[in-house]
This record gives sequence, structure tokens and C-alpha cells, in this order.
Amino acid sequence: MNIKKIILLLPAFVLLFGCPENDDTITQEETELQNVTHEVILFEFTPDTGNNSSRLRYEITFTNPNDIPVNGAHKVTLNIDGLISSNIATDSSPCYLIEGNSDCTISFDEEESLDLATINSIELVSVEYIFVN
Repeated sequence: MNIKKIILLLPAFVLLFGCPENDDTITQEETELQNVTHEVILFEFTPDTGNNSSRLRYEITFTNPNDIPVNGAHKVTLNIDGLISSNIATDSSPCYLIEGNSDCTISFDEEESLDLATINSIELVSVEYIFVN
């Protein structure tokens, strides 16, 4: 009779205490994201538009190579007459959420009066996409 009990309990024991799935490996693979890439489509600074203003405009496309959507902020760093300045987007940016395997483009186009300040040059230093939880 003890043999019958062992034979009956053995499958239950194997089911309850068998090898668990390794959930840590699956989780690590899911959370390792590839960096979002970018391409500068347009970058143009006009120090004098002829209308008593200067104009800066640019377009940058971000590409999410991951299969899942990502949240993040883009950071554009400029050299404005020797002064380094960065603009970090907020969660209201059009590229805060980029769907999996897709692109998102930001556009900037502003004119400033030459009465406020005269800027001779603006150069693009860097573009980054910073993941946000």
C-alpha cells in the first residue's frame, strides 16, 4: 500500500516542485532596449533674415528600433556664439512616446528680433534621446 501512495503522489510532487521557469531571464531580455537613433533632416540658422530678425529652424527624426513603444525626452544641444545651451523636451513633446519600430519627427522654427540680441552663429552640437520610465 505504501508503494501505491508513492506512485499516486509522485506525479503531484513533480508538478508542484518541478523545475520552475526562469522568469528573470525573460524579464532581462524584455527590458534591454536598443538606443533610439536620430537623423538631422534640416538644420539652418539665418543670422539676418532681412526683416530685422534671425531665424533658427531644424527637423530631427527619431527612430525606435525596439518592438515595444518607448517614452523619453529628446535633448538638443547648441553652440550659440560660444555659449553651449541644451533644450530638453517635456512629456508634451510629440516624440515623448515613440511606438515600436517607428519614427517620430520634431520640428523647430522660430524668428527672434535683432533688437533683442545679435547672434552671429548657431551650431548643432549633439542630439540625444533619453529614456524615461
